[in-house]
Amino acid sequence: MTSKIKENNKNILRAGLYVVATPIGNLSDITFRAVDTLRDVDLIACEDTRVSKILLDKYGIKTPTTSVHNYNESDRIEFLKSQIDEGKAVAFISDAGTPLISDPGYKVSSYLRNQGYYVTIVPGPSAPIAGLVLSGFPTDRFMFIGFVPTKNNEKTGFFNEIKSERATVIFFESPNRILDTLKTLNDIFKDRKIALVREITKIYEEVKTGTANELISYFLSNPPKGEFVGFISPAEETSDINDEKIKNMLTSLLKHMSLKDASEFISSTFEISKKTVYNIGLEIKKED
Repeated sequence: MTSKIKENNKNILRAGLYVVATPIGNLSDITFRAVDTLRDVDLIACEDTRVSKILLDKYGIKTPTTSVHNYNESDRIEFLKSQIDEGKAVAFISDAGTPLISDPGYKVSSYLRNQGYYVTIVPGPSAPIAGLVLSGFPTDRFMFIGFVPTKNNEKTGFFNEIKSERATVIFFESPNRILDTLKTLNDIFKDRKIALVREITKIYEEVKTGTANELISYFLSNPPKGEFVGFISPAEETSDINDEKIKNMLTSLLKHMSLKDASEFISSTFEISKKTVYNIGLEIKKED
């Protein structure tokens, strides 16, 4: 229980931070508890107060708001802490979905929790999870890697790191960069299936699935619009290589090259995680 008593038809909430999920598109996708919490708190910290006003007005929420976004979050921590020190309940919302997931809020919530303040979640919509359900890709194991780097050389390294993951990989990308990203995916993932989901829960919701090359052809004819949640199908097991075999190969290779180079060689040859190989190499060095 977080409420104590009623005052002017509002629950008096425990002082602390309430991380509240909001709709990712359709404004009706909000929980009763989220609406009640946003009405009952003393202050709402918003990624963009102008965006949040649309939602708050729809539900008649008059709670005062303040702006806390990626560029001022560190500077606003002390202010939010001071509000809680005064006994206030503070909600944190992003423009859409669950805060902290490639959105502002992590610095604030982490700091307050580490300082012993009350921090809780009012769960709800999340674009990565909603998109995963729509993608048709395996849902039993997945990895969220956030926004794709903007520079092409960084983008290549970014995707090479996860090319051997036997899990559905989830990423975010903007419409003006999606074609460049698809070209990188085509170079790295060849015939692996890619799914792109946009406008989730809205009238123009769309799911396009195919190889990266097929998606490039589609979006060249249909200019991309809206933010994308992207999905890469899991890598298939291509060999029976195990940790013992990796260890034996590394022991031999480390006589002639660095651990970094040996890890990259084995990773690219057998399509397994470079991190996995590198960690086995570290164990070998400890034994030596």
